[in-house]
Amino acid sequence: MNNNQQPIWFNTWVIVIAFIVCWPVGIVLLIGRVNSSKQNMFDGSTTTKVCYVIGALLVLAGLGSFSNSFFAGLFYVAGGAALIYYGLKNKKKVERYKGYIDLVANQQIHSLDTISSTMNVSYDVVKNEISTLISKGTFRGATINELSRSIEMSAVQDQPTAQGFINGVLENVGVSSSNVTVTATCPGCGGTMAAPKGATVECDYCGKIFTAN
Repeated sequence: MNNNQQPIWFNTWVIVIAFIVCWPVGIVLLIGRVNSSKQNMFDGSTTTKVCYVIGALLVLAGLGSFSNSFFAGLFYVAGGAALIYYGLKNKKKVERYKGYIDLVANQQIHSLDTISSTMNVSYDVVKNEISTLISKGTFRGATINELSRSIEMSAVQDQPTAQGFINGVLENVGVSSSNVTVTATCPGCGGTMAAPKGATVECDYCGKIFTAN
């Protein structure tokens, strides 16, 4: 989701103004933007930078305000510290999201207990975060089976098959690469998917646009 598609209150300039006027509102808007789509959820680098920069500015503003008003200074310092903390937490969460995609989509591991032990994350965290990814369309058609403690994939995204070998043969005999399917790895989340070679595609898992090579 880009800035033209998302609500105006999720635009960067609106969020920045909200932080200047009243940082609690800014935090609410920022969290809302992050959770508004799978594209924003995986854009951890941008979100973290925004949190660090605005958080640092709030802390500096607060330190400069202590001489005039202790409570005003504390208000801004607390807001800046909270924002920096949120940035750190969000960065770690995005890394977990990428880990889930690697295990579930790339390695076809569907046991929540196995995912939990592999990633050293509690079962409840894994279940809740994968449920969030399912609700955002990262794992289309998937459901969580509480009894078997596993992910049931009723409509798994296309996975690379022996087509890759066939494509190699076709290339050797002069078939256009535009008709060749490759195993493309998304630079945003690390998910793999079958796509026409050289085509501009949207990642099935995180929504990032990239060129399949």
